[in-house]
Amino acid sequence: MPISLGVSGCGGSSGTSAGNLCPGFNPGGTIIGQPVTVLLQPYTTGLSLNTGQNTSLSTPTATDCTGANVSLTNVHYSVDTASANAHLLDINPITGNICAGTWNRNSAGGVPDYSTCMPTGASGVGKVTATAGAAGSNAVQVYVHPVITNIEIGAASTDCVNDPASNCSQYGAGLPGVSATATYNPNDCLSFGQSSQLVTRFYKGPKSTTLPDPNNVTYAAGLPSFTLQTAQIGTFDANNRGIFLANAPGSSVVTASLGSGAGSITSNAGFVSVCAPQSITINTPNAVNGNVTVNVSNTENITATVLDTKNVQITGLNLTFISTSPISTPVSAGGIVPTFAGGSNITALCLPPTCNPAPLAQIGRYPNGAQSGNGKPVSSNPIVVNTPGVTSSLIWAASTDSLYLLPIDLTAGSVPAPTKLPYQPNSLVLTQAGDFIYLGSSTGLMTYSTAINSVTSINQTVQGTAIAVSPTGTELIVSDPARQLIYIYSPSAGAITTSFGGVASRGAWTQDGTTAYIVTTDGHLLVYNTNTSWHSYDLSRLGSLNDVITAVPVVGAFIGAQTAVDGRSYCPNTTTAVTDFYPEASNTVVSAAVADRLAATNDGKHVLDARLATANGTPVLNDLLLGNGTGLPTGACPASGAQPAFTTTVNTAALTGVQAGTVTGVYPASDSSIAFVTNTAATGDTNTGALLAAYRPAANGAGTVSTVKLANGATAAVTGALSSDNRFFFAGTSGDNLIHFITVSSLTDTRQINPNLPLAANPNLTATPNLIASRPRTSLNGQ
Repeated sequence: MPISLGVSGCGGSSGTSAGNLCPGFNPGGTIIGQPVTVLLQPYTTGLSLNTGQNTSLSTPTATDCTGANVSLTNVHYSVDTASANAHLLDINPITGNICAGTWNRNSAGGVPDYSTCMPTGASGVGKVTATAGAAGSNAVQVYVHPVITNIEIGAASTDCVNDPASNCSQYGAGLPGVSATATYNPNDCLSFGQSSQLVTRFYKGPKSTTLPDPNNVTYAAGLPSFTLQTAQIGTFDANNRGIFLANAPGSSVVTASLGSGAGSITSNAGFVSVCAPQSITINTPNAVNGNVTVNVSNTENITATVLDTKNVQITGLNLTFISTSPISTPVSAGGIVPTFAGGSNITALCLPPTCNPAPLAQIGRYPNGAQSGNGKPVSSNPIVVNTPGVTSSLIWAASTDSLYLLPIDLTAGSVPAPTKLPYQPNSLVLTQAGDFIYLGSSTGLMTYSTAINSVTSINQTVQGTAIAVSPTGTELIVSDPARQLIYIYSPSAGAITTSFGGVASRGAWTQDGTTAYIVTTDGHLLVYNTNTSWHSYDLSRLGSLNDVITAVPVVGAFIGAQTAVDGRSYCPNTTTAVTDFYPEASNTVVSAAVADRLAATNDGKHVLDARLATANGTPVLNDLLLGNGTGLPTGACPASGAQPAFTTTVNTAALTGVQAGTVTGVYPASDSSIAFVTNTAATGDTNTGALLAAYRPAANGAGTVSTVKLANGATAAVTGALSSDNRFFFAGTSGDNLIHFITVSSLTDTRQINPNLPLAANPNLTATPNLIASRPRTSLNGQ
């Protein structure tokens, strides 16, 4: 490289200034600003070319002896002698344009030199370098190969021994960025924080079962870049060495990309797995045997310890914390901070796809078919929270026989006049946040704001019964019997997001708001999941399906059928050819019934099933003791790939003294101490001193039955709601059409409120308040 030097000294003579010379040992007189290091890219990954393909090198960069960047002139490019002699590589020495073959030179007809790259069929690995004056660059490896049609990730052992083309030294010595990392086994998992190197194979045609495989061109393929389809589970090294670092449980398809331009290939090359959680253990500083008392506005910190299937601890996991009473007892990773008195069951779950995800086709399976835990949910142990105190309530009362809805604030001194609705409702559901009420009707869906006690929107395209709203308030189940369609409706969008054929009778959402269980009038269980969409199960063998509830904790659901209570697990059954996402976990045979309702207690130990053996008779309550009193199984889904068993023991108690036409509801207190059973009056029953049944669960399942005599001539408590602090049960009654306040501690009817809901058929009469919702308003004792 020509360099002009001008140095002045004593007497005006020219020479080299010592101030411009590079410091230290410098026998050649190298000066500052002269390039001494030339870097040619891509240094770490090299280039991959199909034979006959050409590409340009990036402009090299240079630094001087001080490390400062300097510009280059008169750069000259060359290939190593072996590559040139083998006609593997050729390069334009001025532009650095590389040919995987040979360039044309001295062509007839005035064709410019270095304009046509001619394939030679040679395959292998060559090197190119750049020089500028006395400074030379590093060598960049160039991989030349036939057109690659397939990339695979596999185990190293067999190929390495029996197929020389597999090139077991693909990431071997002499290449920058090599790590002494163990080779990845695609039919096993890596624990959190571990790393492993993928073994990649490249083929120019179908993979052969005969070795050596003539289509295996791994030896000349180069280094692919890797991408995870599910990025959250890990990362790959930046040097294209296939080193995978496990960051979070789950599995993913790996996409490998090789080459550039027209010669590039991208292939779903394989599969990686990070070991699934085996156990989640939650605890709080003051919990004793899974129970803790936390006062209103106090914070009880919560910790979660997660171990994987190899007993390695996982940290930083994206767990979903669930409270069965999220308004009074909200929970997050930061802790439990009750806002109102009451009780709740707290669990932490690892729920795919936000935690432990897997491709749908690989849920619970490795590529060889062996069982894994990826893609399956994991539940922690439960913690039962009790929050003492006194809370006032807000109540909303309506009727399927009236055009009016009444808001009642129990801190106010009087009951206001009811609000007239646009249509006569057939159903009422309140969001868990208590901000909106959805009222279904045969004409349209009404949205009622509890903040202003007024209907804020009407959607006439969504007709039918409002079945259940998700805990997040973002999705509502509506059943349209006229069109025989079941909708998932988005209140924020004001539109139906998806639908399924059928007529729903009951429905329930899981507390995380991702899954809805729906029973239909033709004996089907429908399960809607925001990630896996709709699933249908024919349960007509059990007779009519009358109710459905989610389990506590949310590891499944229970269906109240005519002849049995059917338990469904959230653990996908992966032992079948097609994954069954919500398999049967148990089938508890109970007495035949003409109507029944289910409820689960917050302590997770009881499912209460109230039913009639015969119409217009005495109801019975079946107490399904779960796990012999220990609750449902938690932790990871069974390693076998099958579903866990929901063990139940049935204790039956007659609700003596109650004469019912139908059972309408079971309402457990949030502290699991008592449950009330509502019903319609028996046909022809004119008893004006009807009884409301109450049941107190026991640890052994053999609870006790009590009754409350209803005042004021009521003939039946047809619906109800408990206050957050479990002091009152608000019962809507027929006969007197009032709302009765039942004091829970004494089981006495202590107060009545007249909602004055005008009967639609005759406004001079009042309707039975058979639609009631309640939520806490204010904590009254300052706790």
